[in-house]
Amino acid sequence: MRRSPNGRWRLALGAAVLAIGAARGARAQTLRAPEARQGFYVSAGAGANALGAWDKGQRDGAAAGLAYTIHFGEMLTDRWGLGLAIEDGGATRHAVTTQIAGLTLEAQARLWRHLAAHAGVGVGAASATDPSRAGDETHGTYGSLLTAGFSYDAFVVPRLTGGWALTPACGLRAVPGGDVGAIAAVLTVSISWWSGLPARELRAR
Repeated sequence: MRRSPNGRWRLALGAAVLAIGAARGARAQTLRAPEARQGFYVSAGAGANALGAWDKGQRDGAAAGLAYTIHFGEMLTDRWGLGLAIEDGGATRHAVTTQIAGLTLEAQARLWRHLAAHAGVGVGAASATDPSRAGDETHGTYGSLLTAGFSYDAFVVPRLTGGWALTPACGLRAVPGGDVGAIAAVLTVSISWWSGLPARELRAR
């Protein structure tokens, strides 16, 4: 029995929420040194992407356009975090408009200070719209969305833990296979908020 696209989205969202909850519940209750990138985070931003697509095996070429991103989740330890990411982006070349979008379960690892590496897997969609194609203008596919990249949180006002930050990021998004596939190189700047940790979970400097 074939699952509808809406069913796939609900299943992926439910699985992601359960995974985050299970990881948070398993976290060791030990005191941690205060640091800005702690607790829950929410970020939203926009930027540009260079997007390449293929429609039924035929390349439509690369094009530039706008990209959007929303992230939310939690740092489970000083190094590792888990959350959800909503990705969207599109581009137009020679009147052919290509789009890639989706929802991923995303893990992140702090590499140095406020620099982090991200990797995600989830469900996505890719589409190509060609107004010159009579009677068959839009081709699209649902499938896996794969993401990877780096981000840096530049905190606006230093605090003991948590706070607001400007977050430049770069990365790749891909929906492989199907009638339409796409891959995008993305540059974004987001506004991020970190909740920090309560005093009872922090140890003195």
